[in-house]
Amino acid sequence: MASIIIHTDNKKDISLLKELAEKMGLSSHILSKEEKEDVNFAELMKQNNTEDNLLKEDALAYYSAIKKK
Repeated sequence: MASIIIHTDNKKDISLLKELAEKMGLSSHILSKEEKEDVNFAELMKQNNTEDNLLKEDALAYYSAIKKK
């Protein structure tokens, strides 16, 4: 199944697009604010470069060294 996301602030456009989808026999869903935030967060997670993340072992070693000073 393929999906498409269309952004608009105009409620008339949203209604028109939803009606068009229904006439074409397609399912549609208007995302809530929370659902849009979830989609954006998921996209950011996909873009995350895991090579840039701090390893747990490195963090523990760093904080252990600070405690000894």
